[in-house]
Amino acid sequence: MTQALSWLADLRDDMPAVGNQGTRPTCLSWATTTAHDRHRDLALSVEYLHWACGRTGRGTRPGLRRGLRDAGQPADEQWPYDPALTEDGHYQPPDTVTGPFHHAVPRAITRDPKRLVKQLDDGLLPVAVLRVTATFLKPAGGVVDGTDIGSGGHAVTVVAVAQLNSDVGTVPAGHHLVCVRNSWGPTWGQQGHALITERAWNACAQYAFVIEPTDT
Repeated sequence: MTQALSWLADLRDDMPAVGNQGTRPTCLSWATTTAHDRHRDLALSVEYLHWACGRTGRGTRPGLRRGLRDAGQPADEQWPYDPALTEDGHYQPPDTVTGPFHHAVPRAITRDPKRLVKQLDDGLLPVAVLRVTATFLKPAGGVVDGTDIGSGGHAVTVVAVAQLNSDVGTVPAGHHLVCVRNSWGPTWGQQGHALITERAWNACAQYAFVIEPTDT
């Protein structure tokens, strides 16, 4: 399929290797940190953001907003991610966390693939929350297709949008594909990335937002 694509916007270059959240429920902090990193040209701490969302706010939009706005994020080296950390809610940042802390707010955007192109053209990496489908769990050839609405919720970072130049199987020419960066390690999809067809995206995507820094 990739040979039949025209890339409308593509920010995949010069990004570090994808992370791996392990079994912890930290996907929203991973996807958001990837977007925030781009603004700062700095690797920020996923672990600190997840903690800062609060015991009852982790994995939620209100918790994320509070964590980004009020606590911010220090550099990743101050508190690297630990996939084995117990989610008991009572842990605290280590003494190595000293700042500076980078603050931001999420701004809701449309999840329409064609509209995501503008955000990418502006240098922003949208964060999207999707319901998880069987094809998302195991994207054959790095492509997620179908019209299953899925279940639950999982956050990813949008890094590119492409368009088909010709029909590929049942996917027609002109169809958009959203390239997402996951936090399940490099063995998922193609080196941690996958293309989601427009029909699959419209069926399972729930909402999207971008990160806007509130300090310099």
